[in-house]
Amino acid sequence: MAPMNAEHKSEWAEARALYGQGKTARQIAYALGLPIAKITSRAAAEHWPAPPPPDWQAIRNQWEAGKPVRVLAMQFGVSETTVRKRRMRENWQRGTARGIDALRLAVHTLEEAMEHADLGDTVITTRLAAALSMAAGRLREAEKQLFESAGSGRDLNDIYGTEGEDEAMREQMMEMLVRLSENAEKEETPPSC
Repeated sequence: MAPMNAEHKSEWAEARALYGQGKTARQIAYALGLPIAKITSRAAAEHWPAPPPPDWQAIRNQWEAGKPVRVLAMQFGVSETTVRKRRMRENWQRGTARGIDALRLAVHTLEEAMEHADLGDTVITTRLAAALSMAAGRLREAEKQLFESAGSGRDLNDIYGTEGEDEAMREQMMEMLVRLSENAEKEETPPSC
């Protein structure tokens, strides 16, 4: 058997280091130009240390943030099929956090619009109040679904309030609408002589 030159030794040392970092034989072969079969057989023969298990929480977070499966598979050294199977088994939801953030922003924007709305314009204030009510309801439902899918075991009402608080919010909205309609009627009534 011919002795290995220094360049060839450093190539295999790099292959071993990449293997220890969790890179697959295919990824190492692509990076270093070595045959996959030789990498696999050498890893077994020399008892290269097993790579650390993939960080599934990091993979899930990045997938839910919108990163493609192919990129994640390459980045974390797992197969695309493995990522897809895990995603299906654990029911990962893409964009859920971003959707909830968008709903929160909508609710906040509508609240600000209500504060600055002309109380005499009942059409605008009624539409804003309806939009706010709808957005707040959708936000609560989305947060509830996210919370339930996380399976934390805590009651959503512990965090977001009880149903009685929802009823109080509805009553406040109705009172505000009644006040708005009364103000509009006062402005429409001509002054008596």
